[in-house]
Amino acid sequence: MTEIILKQDIDKNKLDALIAFLKSWNFDAEVKTKSVQKAKIKNDFSLSVGLWSNHNIDAKELRTKAWSRNK
Repeated sequence: MTEIILKQDIDKNKLDALIAFLKSWNFDAEVKTKSVQKAKIKNDFSLSVGLWSNHNIDAKELRTKAWSRNK
């Protein structure tokens, strides 16, 4: 069995046309929909509040340092 997975929502008309095309070539085709659930990640941002309060650094400088580390 071969599966084709479409990773975005498609209009019903386009999906019907795709199924009709596959069936015209004698492929046994069917549509199964599955709702994608996003993983729920609990982030507690309150733990990082004030983490950089005693440092004289901004977001741009942090990004520059982080990207230059990989070179």
